[in-house]
Amino acid sequence: MSDNEFAPAGWMAITGAILTLPLMGMGIVLDIISKKVSMIHPLFPILYVGLGIAQAGLVIYAFYRFKNYLNERHQFYRTDVLIMVIIAGAIVITTIGLTGRVFTMLGAPTPVLLGFIAGLVVVGVPLGILSVIFGIKLLELQDSLHGYLKPYAFLNIIAGVCFATFILAPLGLLIDAVANVILGLILLKKGPVIQPEFV
Repeated sequence: MSDNEFAPAGWMAITGAILTLPLMGMGIVLDIISKKVSMIHPLFPILYVGLGIAQAGLVIYAFYRFKNYLNERHQFYRTDVLIMVIIAGAIVITTIGLTGRVFTMLGAPTPVLLGFIAGLVVVGVPLGILSVIFGIKLLELQDSLHGYLKPYAFLNIIAGVCFATFILAPLGLLIDAVANVILGLILLKKGPVIQPEFV
Protein backbone atom coordinates (compact mmCIF):
# COMPACT_ATOMS: atom_id res chain seq x y z
CA MET A 1 0.00 0.00 0.00
CA SER A 2 1.19 3.50 -0.81
CA ASP A 3 1.64 5.88 2.11
CA ASN A 4 0.69 8.76 -0.18
CA GLU A 5 -3.03 9.48 0.16
CA PHE A 6 -2.90 11.75 -2.90
CA ALA A 7 -1.44 9.12 -5.26
CA PRO A 8 -4.84 7.90 -6.58
CA ALA A 9 -5.75 11.47 -7.50
CA GLY A 10 -2.36 11.81 -9.20
CA TRP A 11 -3.05 8.81 -11.41
CA MET A 12 -6.52 10.19 -12.13
CA ALA A 13 -5.04 13.49 -13.30
CA ILE A 14 -2.64 11.69 -15.65
CA THR A 15 -5.37 9.38 -16.96
CA GLY A 16 -7.64 12.37 -17.55
CA ALA A 17 -4.85 14.09 -19.46
CA ILE A 18 -4.30 11.02 -21.66
CA LEU A 19 -8.03 10.79 -22.42
CA THR A 20 -8.00 14.36 -23.76
CA LEU A 21 -6.47 13.33 -27.10
CA PRO A 22 -8.94 10.58 -28.08
CA LEU A 23 -11.78 12.78 -26.84
CA MET A 24 -10.68 15.66 -29.10
CA GLY A 25 -10.24 13.23 -32.00
CA MET A 26 -13.73 11.84 -31.53
CA GLY A 27 -15.11 15.38 -31.34
CA ILE A 28 -13.52 16.23 -34.69
CA VAL A 29 -15.00 13.08 -36.25
CA LEU A 30 -18.44 13.97 -34.91
CA ASP A 31 -18.12 17.50 -36.32
CA ILE A 32 -17.25 16.14 -39.75
CA ILE A 33 -20.08 13.62 -39.97
CA SER A 34 -22.68 15.42 -37.82
CA LYS A 35 -24.76 16.21 -40.91
CA LYS A 36 -24.64 12.59 -42.06
CA VAL A 37 -26.45 10.91 -39.18
CA SER A 38 -26.63 7.61 -41.06
CA MET A 39 -22.83 7.38 -40.95
CA ILE A 40 -22.71 7.56 -37.15
CA HIS A 41 -22.66 4.21 -35.36
CA PRO A 42 -25.17 4.35 -32.47
CA LEU A 43 -22.46 3.42 -29.96
CA PHE A 44 -20.08 6.17 -31.10
CA PRO A 45 -21.91 9.16 -29.57
CA ILE A 46 -22.63 7.14 -26.43
CA LEU A 47 -18.93 6.31 -26.14
CA TYR A 48 -18.04 9.96 -26.73
CA VAL A 49 -20.35 11.26 -24.02
CA GLY A 50 -19.24 8.56 -21.59
CA LEU A 51 -15.59 9.30 -22.27
CA GLY A 52 -16.22 13.03 -21.86
CA ILE A 53 -17.90 12.53 -18.48
CA ALA A 54 -15.14 10.17 -17.33
CA GLN A 55 -12.36 12.53 -18.44
CA ALA A 56 -13.94 15.54 -16.76
CA GLY A 57 -14.68 13.58 -13.59
CA LEU A 58 -11.10 12.35 -13.26
CA VAL A 59 -9.56 15.78 -13.77
CA ILE A 60 -12.06 17.59 -11.56
CA TYR A 61 -11.56 15.15 -8.69
CA ALA A 62 -7.76 15.41 -9.00
CA PHE A 63 -8.00 19.21 -8.99
CA TYR A 64 -10.16 19.09 -5.86
CA ARG A 65 -7.62 16.83 -4.15
CA PHE A 66 -4.93 19.31 -5.12
CA LYS A 67 -6.76 21.85 -2.96
CA ASN A 68 -6.55 19.39 -0.06
CA TYR A 69 -2.89 18.77 -0.90
CA LEU A 70 -2.10 22.49 -0.68
CA ASN A 71 -4.08 22.81 2.56
CA GLU A 72 -2.66 19.79 4.35
CA ARG A 73 0.96 19.77 3.22
CA HIS A 74 1.60 23.48 2.81
CA GLN A 75 -1.10 25.24 4.83
CA PHE A 76 -1.79 27.19 1.63
CA TYR A 77 -5.39 28.40 1.33
CA ARG A 78 -5.15 31.34 -1.08
CA THR A 79 -6.44 29.37 -4.05
CA ASP A 80 -9.26 27.49 -2.27
CA VAL A 81 -12.12 29.66 -3.51
CA LEU A 82 -10.68 29.85 -7.01
CA ILE A 83 -10.35 26.08 -7.21
CA MET A 84 -13.96 25.53 -6.14
CA VAL A 85 -15.28 28.14 -8.59
CA ILE A 86 -13.18 26.67 -11.43
CA ILE A 87 -14.50 23.20 -10.59
CA ALA A 88 -18.09 24.49 -10.70
CA GLY A 89 -17.37 26.20 -14.02
CA ALA A 90 -15.76 23.05 -15.42
CA ILE A 91 -18.86 21.02 -14.52
CA VAL A 92 -21.12 23.58 -16.21
CA ILE A 93 -19.04 23.89 -19.38
CA THR A 94 -18.66 20.11 -19.68
CA THR A 95 -22.42 19.73 -19.39
CA ILE A 96 -23.05 22.41 -22.01
CA GLY A 97 -20.42 20.99 -24.37
CA LEU A 98 -21.58 17.37 -24.20
CA THR A 99 -25.27 18.31 -24.39
CA GLY A 100 -24.54 20.51 -27.39
CA ARG A 101 -22.82 17.60 -29.14
CA VAL A 102 -25.82 15.37 -28.52
CA PHE A 103 -28.22 17.99 -29.89
CA THR A 104 -25.97 18.44 -32.93
CA MET A 105 -26.05 14.70 -33.62
CA LEU A 106 -29.83 14.73 -33.26
CA GLY A 107 -30.07 17.43 -35.91
CA ALA A 108 -31.16 20.31 -33.68
CA PRO A 109 -32.02 23.59 -35.47
CA THR A 110 -29.32 26.24 -35.86
CA PRO A 111 -30.72 28.66 -33.23
CA VAL A 112 -30.50 25.91 -30.60
CA LEU A 113 -26.91 25.10 -31.55
CA LEU A 114 -26.00 28.80 -31.47
CA GLY A 115 -27.43 28.90 -27.95
CA PHE A 116 -25.03 26.16 -26.87
CA ILE A 117 -22.11 28.00 -28.48
CA ALA A 118 -23.13 31.20 -26.68
CA GLY A 119 -23.25 29.22 -23.43
CA LEU A 120 -19.73 27.94 -24.02
CA VAL A 121 -18.51 31.50 -24.59
CA VAL A 122 -20.32 32.92 -21.55
CA VAL A 123 -18.87 30.25 -19.25
CA GLY A 124 -15.58 29.52 -21.01
CA VAL A 125 -14.18 33.06 -21.21
CA PRO A 126 -14.58 33.83 -17.47
CA LEU A 127 -13.28 30.33 -16.68
CA GLY A 128 -10.18 31.10 -18.71
CA ILE A 129 -9.65 34.33 -16.81
CA LEU A 130 -10.05 32.51 -13.50
CA SER A 131 -7.44 29.96 -14.63
CA VAL A 132 -4.99 32.80 -15.27
CA ILE A 133 -5.68 34.24 -11.81
CA PHE A 134 -5.29 30.77 -10.28
CA GLY A 135 -1.88 30.32 -11.89
CA ILE A 136 -0.74 33.73 -10.65
CA LYS A 137 -1.99 33.11 -7.11
CA LEU A 138 -0.40 29.65 -7.04
CA LEU A 139 3.00 31.25 -7.65
CA GLU A 140 2.68 32.78 -4.18
CA LEU A 141 3.27 29.33 -2.68
CA GLN A 142 6.63 29.31 -0.88
CA ASP A 143 7.63 25.91 -2.19
CA SER A 144 8.77 24.62 -5.58
CA LEU A 145 6.59 21.46 -5.39
CA HIS A 146 9.64 19.41 -6.35
CA GLY A 147 10.32 21.78 -9.25
CA TYR A 148 6.80 21.50 -10.69
CA LEU A 149 5.29 24.71 -9.27
CA LYS A 150 6.31 27.15 -12.00
CA PRO A 151 5.64 24.80 -14.96
CA TYR A 152 2.20 23.95 -13.57
CA ALA A 153 1.32 27.55 -12.75
CA PHE A 154 2.51 28.94 -16.09
CA LEU A 155 0.74 26.22 -18.09
CA ASN A 156 -2.49 27.12 -16.28
CA ILE A 157 -1.92 30.77 -17.14
CA ILE A 158 -1.25 30.02 -20.82
CA ALA A 159 -4.20 27.61 -21.09
CA GLY A 160 -6.40 30.21 -19.38
CA VAL A 161 -5.41 32.84 -21.94
CA CYS A 162 -6.30 30.42 -24.75
CA PHE A 163 -9.69 29.68 -23.17
CA ALA A 164 -10.35 33.39 -22.66
CA THR A 165 -9.88 34.04 -26.39
CA PHE A 166 -12.31 31.16 -27.13
CA ILE A 167 -10.85 30.80 -30.65
CA LEU A 168 -7.70 29.21 -29.18
CA ALA A 169 -9.70 26.93 -26.86
CA PRO A 170 -8.58 23.71 -28.65
CA LEU A 171 -4.95 24.69 -28.06
CA GLY A 172 -5.89 25.48 -24.48
CA LEU A 173 -7.23 21.94 -24.05
CA LEU A 174 -3.89 20.47 -25.15
CA ILE A 175 -1.93 22.77 -22.85
CA ASP A 176 -4.33 21.96 -20.02
CA ALA A 177 -3.71 18.25 -20.63
CA VAL A 178 0.04 18.81 -20.15
CA ALA A 179 -0.74 20.77 -16.97
CA ASN A 180 -2.80 17.83 -15.71
CA VAL A 181 0.13 15.48 -16.24
CA ILE A 182 2.27 17.79 -14.11
CA LEU A 183 -0.53 17.97 -11.53
CA GLY A 184 -0.48 14.18 -11.42
CA LEU A 185 3.27 14.15 -10.87
CA ILE A 186 2.91 16.65 -8.01
CA LEU A 187 0.28 14.52 -6.30
CA LEU A 188 2.29 11.33 -6.78
CA LYS A 189 5.23 12.67 -4.79
CA LYS A 190 5.50 10.95 -1.41
CA GLY A 191 6.24 12.36 2.00
CA PRO A 192 6.46 15.92 3.30
CA VAL A 193 7.80 18.61 1.03
CA ILE A 194 10.89 20.43 2.28
CA GLN A 195 10.42 24.17 2.30
CA PRO A 196 13.10 25.98 0.29
CA GLU A 197 15.30 28.62 1.92
CA PHE A 198 15.08 32.23 0.82
CA VAL A 199 18.18 33.57 -0.82
